[in-house]
Amino acid sequence: MTASPYEVFASQIVKADLPILLVDTCSILDIIRAPVRDRFHIRDIAAVYTLIGRAVKAPSTVSFVITKQVDREFRQNLKAVVDNTRSEISKASHEFSSILERMQALSSNTSIPNPVDLSSLGHPRIGQQLAQRVIQSSLILDDDNDDIVRAYHRVANAKPPATKAKQSVKDCHIIESYLRIADSLRSRGFSQNIVFITSNTKDYQQSHSHLHPELRSEFDSVRVEYAPNWSAARHELDRPSTE
Repeated sequence: MTASPYEVFASQIVKADLPILLVDTCSILDIIRAPVRDRFHIRDIAAVYTLIGRAVKAPSTVSFVITKQVDREFRQNLKAVVDNTRSEISKASHEFSSILERMQALSSNTSIPNPVDLSSLGHPRIGQQLAQRVIQSSLILDDDNDDIVRAYHRVANAKPPATKAKQSVKDCHIIESYLRIADSLRSRGFSQNIVFITSNTKDYQQSHSHLHPELRSEFDSVRVEYAPNWSAARHELDRPSTE
């Protein structure tokens, strides 16, 4: 009997025996948006660099895992996110220059400062390169028809991350894939930490504070921890394993 992609994938992870970070699309795209996202803190940028370093160095000390769906969504949204970030930086540069000009005029009534160009700092190009390094450093889990079926069932029951108002099959497909691979790993005796990161707190959290109880139950059953940002993900990955 030929091993299924899930079985092969799980066996590779168990053999490597490293903590696992399951990454949602929005958390990768947010690296590009970092300059214009107030909730993306400097400590999150530091965590991204730290975790990428751990994933690519020899020997690695952490593994990134993404699904084919995450890879597709990243590529489909990349240009729009880069363009929007560049536009927001340009707007902020113009506003900051105007503030400086008025402050200078008030203080001296003569000197006009040179325009400020925040894009010269390298964003969003640097953020884009960093986000792409996450993709390139990741193990990619293939699509599976069973996960798609479970995703539609989750949507039909308005089970988080789906709601009655927002029936996101793509989000449900991603989380079903991650829950299934986590279950497969645990059934093989995998004891390392497994962490799921998503900045989509609106759909994953209840009252924007804690993971939704229905998801918490599912996560607990396969011992997956939840992180709403990169610094939290690093913290959860570094926790002593319970088993």
